[in-house]
Amino acid sequence: MPELESIASPLGAECDPEDTLADILEVLRIQDPVPLLVVRGDDFLGTIGLEAIVNSFDVLDQTSVRDIMRPAPEIDLGERIERGAEVMRRAHAEAAIVTASDGFFSRRSEPVGMVSAAHVLGAIAKNVIDKAPMKIMSGHLDLGFNVPITPCQRNCPIRQDIATYIDYVSQGRYVDSWAVIHETNPFPSMLGRLCNHPCETDCKRGWDPGEEPVTIRSIKRFSTDFAFKQGLWINYKIAPAKGKRIAVVGAGPAGLTCALDLRVQGYDVVLFEREAKVGGLLSTSIPPFRFDHKQLQWELDMIMSTGIDVRLNSNIGSGPNDIKTQDLLDEYDAVFFSIGMMKGRILPIPGSDLPEVTDAMSFLRTVSYDRVPEHFPIGGSVVVVGGGAVATDACQSSIKLGAKDVWMVAIEPEDRLPAFGNELHEAKEIGLHIQCGVIVKEVDADEKGNVKAVSFAPLKDLEFDPLSGKLIFSSVKEQENAPRWTVAADFVIFASGQIMERPDELVPVTQRGLLAADRGGHTGVDKLFCGGDCVQGPSFIVDAAGWGHRVARSIREFLGEDMQAAGDRIYQTIVERTDDHRQSEVFARVEPGILEADKRYDMTEVEQSWSDQTAIVQAIRCFQCDSVHHYDQTVCVLCGACDDVCPEKAIDVVVFGEDRERSSGGETLVCETSGGVPGGGGYEGEIYINYDRCTNCRICEDHCPVNCITFERVRFVDDTMRVVERPDLKIDLPLVAVG
Repeated sequence: MPELESIASPLGAECDPEDTLADILEVLRIQDPVPLLVVRGDDFLGTIGLEAIVNSFDVLDQTSVRDIMRPAPEIDLGERIERGAEVMRRAHAEAAIVTASDGFFSRRSEPVGMVSAAHVLGAIAKNVIDKAPMKIMSGHLDLGFNVPITPCQRNCPIRQDIATYIDYVSQGRYVDSWAVIHETNPFPSMLGRLCNHPCETDCKRGWDPGEEPVTIRSIKRFSTDFAFKQGLWINYKIAPAKGKRIAVVGAGPAGLTCALDLRVQGYDVVLFEREAKVGGLLSTSIPPFRFDHKQLQWELDMIMSTGIDVRLNSNIGSGPNDIKTQDLLDEYDAVFFSIGMMKGRILPIPGSDLPEVTDAMSFLRTVSYDRVPEHFPIGGSVVVVGGGAVATDACQSSIKLGAKDVWMVAIEPEDRLPAFGNELHEAKEIGLHIQCGVIVKEVDADEKGNVKAVSFAPLKDLEFDPLSGKLIFSSVKEQENAPRWTVAADFVIFASGQIMERPDELVPVTQRGLLAADRGGHTGVDKLFCGGDCVQGPSFIVDAAGWGHRVARSIREFLGEDMQAAGDRIYQTIVERTDDHRQSEVFARVEPGILEADKRYDMTEVEQSWSDQTAIVQAIRCFQCDSVHHYDQTVCVLCGACDDVCPEKAIDVVVFGEDRERSSGGETLVCETSGGVPGGGGYEGEIYINYDRCTNCRICEDHCPVNCITFERVRFVDDTMRVVERPDLKIDLPLVAVG
């Protein structure tokens, strides 16, 4: 990249550290994106930019520049741009003062300009776009591209085209990014906030020592937030009617995903849901401070607009008013149960039947309907038994509903709690107390029969599975002769597991009490399929969506579709030349911000959205592992330069007749070529790539003496979707029942 001199701006206006933010606001607006210099006499104390004062906008008159100014490191004008980015990052600065020597033989330097983060980002973006513009390639003589699945996509239960949607964000193509996400993900706003992101655990960026993976989940959220704010909508092209009717029982992530896949393929789908609204655990188990419920409704509306017949308040079971499984099998061509595990478990200990004792699933369900649970003690004390994500949500919801003291009490030590660490940190910031290493023994009642305390026994020598990290329950043993620990309580919530409620005797179950089905949802009962948490056990949203996709495919095969001939959807194949992101190492991973603790005592969403600048920077960090080498076989001379310069040893050039070591271990054949005069100075050979090693640094492309290498992506674009402005859509059956 060029030197800092090419992007530096003249030194701008100055301000005093004692000035208030109101004093400098107008000048700062005019000068943006160049920050103001904070000076005292001849000394540069720091800088202050427009973005730094946003959080103080309500108190501009009471906040001084000194309180929020950023450091201003100095760097020589002749340094390269990536070096300037590194200096600013290490100093946590928004800008650097650029200096130059004041004479040929002088050792002194003088400030001559300034470089801001916006200047650096603009330079890198220009470098990216100018080198490899995004376009559809045509006219290739050889379309024998390799299409390797990327490590992140390989680890994603719904096989999201991750590298493509991240690449589109890096170019500002936010709507294109959102459309790519929607090809396999009906709930991107939810999974952009709540996904356990297994993709990030296998991100190749995180394989490097000292590096962290790309913030894949948050980039997904950014694209979706943009589409939502723009009022966009996905119109699905519905295939001709197949004349088959499918019953889907359970309107959670698995059921909705399956219903959408089947509806798009031309099947008539009837969706049965026992709640008064669709969404499953998304609507009834996850509290509002985790995500924007308006966005969830937007995504549910898009699914329902395909013509799915929704029947709310409809329970499938053995009760007198329930719909029977056999009746569904008699009426429909296939039936899919995705009933989830919506009932919580209360441990059978003394006092667990008191009126002020409830399970976390019931508690959160009541909160989801904007109601305060019965017997909840506003201003009182709450004890939550359990240490997982559901327990954390119950704890935070209790605090936000007005409980004065809230305790989370768990068997595991705090560093082994199943809950995500960031969620525990958020909860502790607003007052959660945590007690670990104990097991609940009794809920104590007062003379009126109301809860007054909960007692626990301390544990010893817990053991954990070395592979999964989960607690080995056979190792749970109480300390001998140890006194019990007791905490006062007015209300007790058990977050100690979830139960699957069997619909009736016709549906097969396992010894664990779960529905019996294979990975494709087949049960052994004709026409009956099952999938999701009711088969797997409590899991994550993205796993449930994966079940929905797989079972939809199984049902289509069962109903006679030739899946190889039909394909999952209608696809258009395009080839794209991808951007050059080799400067990505100058940026560090950034997590989304959260509201300050004093603003988190209601149900307002906690996690904050990114700015365009942050999203683009984070997207640039992606290696684009889906970009593959395209060797022009009519030009390649098998010189071996690409093999020689590859820093990851990911390329093997094999020349027949030569004893050349194959060190990459790669088996992906990317080039077969020959030339010259056979038997008289000719050559013939092959080139292989190990894509688990390749980081798309493109050094091979730069050093190819005959310019035969380009990096390109093969995309199979979903042609069943159209992005449009949101229509004034009216669905006959409301998604939330009234009354």
